[in-house]
Amino acid sequence: MDKLSQKEFQKLPNSKRCFLLKKFGEHIAVRQNGLHLVHLYSIYGFYVEVWIIISLNQIHWVEIQNNKDIIKSYSETVNIKKDLGLN
Repeated sequence: MDKLSQKEFQKLPNSKRCFLLKKFGEHIAVRQNGLHLVHLYSIYGFYVEVWIIISLNQIHWVEIQNNKDIIKSYSETVNIKKDLGLN
């Protein structure tokens, strides 16, 4: 599939967004926000969050994330040494 712009991605239904993330996206990290697990993906040169209701294990939102502070907050959950097998 050709690269989509943020605008084109936003126009897609959640089911298609999830399909593209699973097939072409790169999972970066996960965080918890209240009753949601929020997964951050990189796809087509931008970031996308998938909000999952924990108690239902159901996708609630799939949204582009442009807020640099929120994206930076994920770095607190990443353990580079562990990911590289250095621990």
